[in-house]
Amino acid sequence: MSSYRRMFRAERLMNLLKANRGMTSTGRQPIFDVETRKDFEQRVINSDRPVVVDFHASWCCPCKALAPRLENIVSEQGGRVRLARVDIDEHGELAMDYNVGSVPSLMVISNGKVVNRMVGLQTSEYIRKWLHKAVPHPKN
Repeated sequence: MSSYRRMFRAERLMNLLKANRGMTSTGRQPIFDVETRKDFEQRVINSDRPVVVDFHASWCCPCKALAPRLENIVSEQGGRVRLARVDIDEHGELAMDYNVGSVPSLMVISNGKVVNRMVGLQTSEYIRKWLHKAVPHPKN
């Protein structure tokens, strides 16, 4: 195995491990549960980077299947994107404010505005493409 491949695999493994702990290389938490409306405004609306908002419910089986996929995909972004989880049973007003009619519902919020939406359980590859449309990778 080439040294490049080993380095890539090691980097991806480290990102996954950091995501499991909710941390990035900078020590910030890219994955968090929204606690209050004020918390949503501070950490999502006023965020300095795009935030994927996952509107979910504890009783929703597709939501439970989607959660680890989202966490892995966000961890692959190297801190460019955050993931906010919003339980619709605890924060029904937020769900209504964003016209969430079913769960799971995802949206990317950047600079306080919704730039992309998706409803339902999707494959990891589909979610990556969806996220890339809203948050293009920087050109090297």
